[in-house]
Amino acid sequence: MKKYCLVVLLFCLCLKSYGQSISFFDLTNLTNLSDGQAHTYLTLGKVFKQRYIQEIDGKKIERFRSISNKVKEQSITIGENAKLSNGTILRTVTYDTADPRHIVNLIAQARRSKLIMKFQGQDAYNNIYKFDNDFYFITMTISATENKGQVVIKQKEFIEY
Repeated sequence: MKKYCLVVLLFCLCLKSYGQSISFFDLTNLTNLSDGQAHTYLTLGKVFKQRYIQEIDGKKIERFRSISNKVKEQSITIGENAKLSNGTILRTVTYDTADPRHIVNLIAQARRSKLIMKFQGQDAYNNIYKFDNDFYFITMTISATENKGQVVIKQKEFIEY
């Protein structure tokens, strides 16, 4: 009888639980994709839908929003980039969420992926976490005043030795 009660309890807890729509690995991979490939990747999984396209300084910035009503709103911005003199494009991906637990989860994933935490601190508005490696510079913030968080992943120029 105790086993059945435990199974029912676990089932009820699973109905209330939910996960975030994207992983840290997915976010870093989005920086390696062209804008068209990133758009396809985000919409093909039927987890995000395009909210709008905005042109800023000749760059097409696309904003995507999570589709599920069970998860607090999450959004991803792609299209921000910098073109180097050698033709290389360094991309930036921004992830925003209305649930700070998603950012805590992404911080744990970044630590497991062996990224080096360069800074952990806070200002009047945010708890700030900065990670770094040869390929990415990552800033994660959790708002201290509001219920939200943000991850900004910027590609770095890779210099071979």
